[in-house]
Amino acid sequence: MNLAVDADQFRHGLGHLATGVTVVSTRDAENRPYGLTVSSFASLSLDPPLVQWSIKQSSYSYPIFQRADCFAVNILASDQEQVSRDFCKPIDRFATVEWGEGIEGLPLIHGAVAWLECQREEVLVGGDHVIMIGRVLKLQTFDYKPLLYWRGQYAAIGEQRK
Repeated sequence: MNLAVDADQFRHGLGHLATGVTVVSTRDAENRPYGLTVSSFASLSLDPPLVQWSIKQSSYSYPIFQRADCFAVNILASDQEQVSRDFCKPIDRFATVEWGEGIEGLPLIHGAVAWLECQREEVLVGGDHVIMIGRVLKLQTFDYKPLLYWRGQYAAIGEQRK
């Protein structure tokens, strides 16, 4: 059997799965905070606590994360759509948000639903992407509603925070 699904059809089909929206952050080679919007984030294992996300090998951000030993996953809240949009732009992204530092100086975005501070465990090649696997070293959650992405649009569950 030789069936094929083209990239546009594949993207459209996967768009029917609602995903959470995150900003994965680290420090660049000059020790500046760096982050990008990621919707490919998922849990991988409870024991040990592992998470995974993917990044295109040809992206500008890939070399930054390829060198990074640690990264943080900032799970965005329902009122942080603009944060998600800003972290896709070629700007000083951390100038647009309030943030603090976690372990190893990892940038943590204030107002997020959760922070997962991770040490890189493994990197696997998957087509034109690499899958970053991280061991969760520290986790903090907050009582906010999450930001979702579904069928090419942002969505939220329930009301935004007041």
